Amino acid sequence: MEEARVRTNRVARTTLQVLHPYDIIALRFTVAGAVLSVLYGRRLARMDRVAVWDGCRTGILMVAGYLTQAIGLTTDSSPRSAFLTGTAVIFVPFLDFLVARTGIALGEAAGVGFVFVGLLLFYADAGLTLRAGDLWTLAGAVCFAGQVVTTNVAARRSDPFAVSALQALVAAAVGWLFVGARGGLSAPLGAIPWGRILYLGLVATAFILALQTWALGRTKPVRAGVIYSLEPVFAAVVSMTFFGEGMSAREVWASTAIMAGVLVAELKKA
Repeated sequence: MEEARVRTNRVARTTLQVLHPYDIIALRFTVAGAVLSVLYGRRLARMDRVAVWDGCRTGILMVAGYLTQAIGLTTDSSPRSAFLTGTAVIFVPFLDFLVARTGIALGEAAGVGFVFVGLLLFYADAGLTLRAGDLWTLAGAVCFAGQVVTTNVAARRSDPFAVSALQALVAAAVGWLFVGARGGLSAPLGAIPWGRILYLGLVATAFILALQTWALGRTKPVRAGVIYSLEPVFAAVVSMTFFGEGMSAREVWASTAIMAGVLVAELKKA
């Protein structure tokens, strides 16, 4: 799942050279929503009021995260965006306390600390001076943290696959509202990179969303946020394995810190 998220960031950035962020959100979630509706149509029809509320609020948080991240990517570099999005791991414990009123274990707090140090090492070259794009990306990190927390609650009390399908449909609807307000798609249908859109919709959205929603119902949000931070580690491993790229000493230490954070958060459970 992490390897897919790494590739998604790159595909989204190249697609932004052709389409407006609103267009990408609307198209990718339309594809995802259509696929998940076909797969889980009967589950959607059986959703009660609580499940519908769960799907709507998690979908709004999700699309808000993707929109703000996409807007940030129009001016931020991929490493800078990845680091700022990764800071969602810091916001998860606070939002989890506000939403679920659950405390954070000492091991989980230590894990978050290790992960943040690792992210700082990984993206030390990204620069830490905040710009307009950074603020958009940070807002996206908060939204993603909120989605993790609320999806954890939703997946425990509602059908996770129905919730994931409704999330995608809500996100698609919001995306098309923004596209309409802007005056329509920014490129003609023939100029749209449909291969990238299908990848984003099928692999990076439909598959990941269903898997993520199911998994979040079986772990704590803080630990899920810590595990998500393995993204740069997987990116480095994939680059070494398939593209012959090496790892600097700083990246090795960063990977070690993130792995330590994951281990501490998992082993030192409340």
